[in-house]
Amino acid sequence: MIPIPDGWSTMTSIDKTLHHNLRRVFRSGVTAECLTRYEPAILRNLEVYFSELTKVKDAEGWSAAADMRSWNLSLGFDTMADFGLGLQTDLLRSPAREFVFPALHVHEKKMGLWEQLPILNDLGIGHFVSRVLLFVSPEAKLFSDWYNNFLDEAIRNNTFQSRGIFAPVIQSGQGLLEKPGHNRAQMIGEGAFSTFSSADAYGMMLSGFTHYLSHYPHVYNKLAIEMRGKFKPGQKITWGPQLESSVYLRAVIDEVMRLLPPACGVHWRECERPGITIGANKFPMPVGSDVGMSLFSLFRDGRIFCNPVQFWPERWIPGTLPEAEQSFARKMFTPFLIGSRNCAGGHVAIMIASVAFAHVIVNYDFQMAPERHRTSAHVWSNAPNEVGAEFELRFQSHYSIAGWESGPFIQFRER
Repeated sequence: MIPIPDGWSTMTSIDKTLHHNLRRVFRSGVTAECLTRYEPAILRNLEVYFSELTKVKDAEGWSAAADMRSWNLSLGFDTMADFGLGLQTDLLRSPAREFVFPALHVHEKKMGLWEQLPILNDLGIGHFVSRVLLFVSPEAKLFSDWYNNFLDEAIRNNTFQSRGIFAPVIQSGQGLLEKPGHNRAQMIGEGAFSTFSSADAYGMMLSGFTHYLSHYPHVYNKLAIEMRGKFKPGQKITWGPQLESSVYLRAVIDEVMRLLPPACGVHWRECERPGITIGANKFPMPVGSDVGMSLFSLFRDGRIFCNPVQFWPERWIPGTLPEAEQSFARKMFTPFLIGSRNCAGGHVAIMIASVAFAHVIVNYDFQMAPERHRTSAHVWSNAPNEVGAEFELRFQSHYSIAGWESGPFIQFRER
C-alpha cells in the first residue's frame, strides 16, 4: 500500500502522531475558503465533458450513446487534477486516456493482491513486476512517462503558490510549512492517492447518478422539478445556500453513495487493548489483530436498510420511515467512515456531487441508450430476490474500489 519507501499517507499511516500531522496538512487545503477559490474547476470540466459528449446528435437532439464508465473516469481525473493541483490533464480530449486508465486498473489489481497477500510485496515481487512491465508493455512505459511528468508539473505548480486543494501537501513535502507534516515520499504517496481515488469516486458517483435516475423515473422527475425550479439552463451553479438547502438532492446523493460507496473495501482497524469483542456472539479480538467490514456489504444489509438494493432516496427524508428505523439506518450510514480515521475530504465529495448533479439535470435531459437498455447478471446470490435487483449495475471487484468494465450507456439532450 506504500508506493515508495516511507511514502505513508493519511490512509496508510499507522503511527498516530504521523497520521495527525499528515491529516492536519491535508485539511488545511479543504477549508471553505479553499473550496470556494478552486470550485470553478468543477463546472469548467463539465463544460468540456458535455461539449465532447454532444458533438454528434440525432434528429431529436439526443447525443450518441456514451459509455459512462469511460467518460466519467476522464472527467473525474481532469476535474480532480484541476481542482486539486491546478493541472490541465485534458484526458477528455486526449488519446492518453487509452493507456492511463488501463495502467491504473492493473495497478489496482496488483494493490489488491498485495493487500491480501502482503508477503508477495515484502519479497520484492511488487517492484519486480513493475520493472518487468516497463520492458514488456509499451503502454506501461507510456504511463510511467506520463505519470512522472504529471508529478513534476504538480510539484512545480504548487511549491511557491497554491493552485488547488492539494497544494499544502506539496508544500509540506518541500519543507515549506512551519509545522511538521509530509516528507517528500509522503507527499508523493498522499498526492497520488488523493488525486486518483477522488477522481474514481467522482466518476463512479456520476455514473451511478445517471444509471439509477434513468431506471427510476419518479426520482428523475422529482429531482428535476426541485433543481429546475431553483436554476435555469446556462445559469452558473455554485455551492451555496440554494444547493445546501435542497433536501431531495442530498437524499439522492446519499442514496447513490449507499449503493456505490466511495471506498467500499474493508477498512482495517487494529485491536489495541484486551477485552474487545465483535458481533452478537462476542467473538474476542486478540491485541494486534485486525478487524474490518466492507461498506458495500454493510449498506446492502436488509437488517438495516429496508429493500436494500432498491434506489429509494425517500428513505433519507424525515417522516418516510418510522423514526427509530430511520435513525438506526442514518447511524449505520457512514460512507466516509467515523472517528479520527474518517475521510478528511468527505465534505468536498458532497460539494462536488451537488454541483455536478444539479448542473447535469438543469442543463440536460438524459436517458438510457435504447440499444444498451438491458440489465446484467448479478454477482451476489441474494440480489435476484430483492426489490430493485433488476436495475443493479454489474460490479467487478478490484482492490477496494467498486468498479465495472463498461456502462451505463447514456444519451443526453441539451435543454
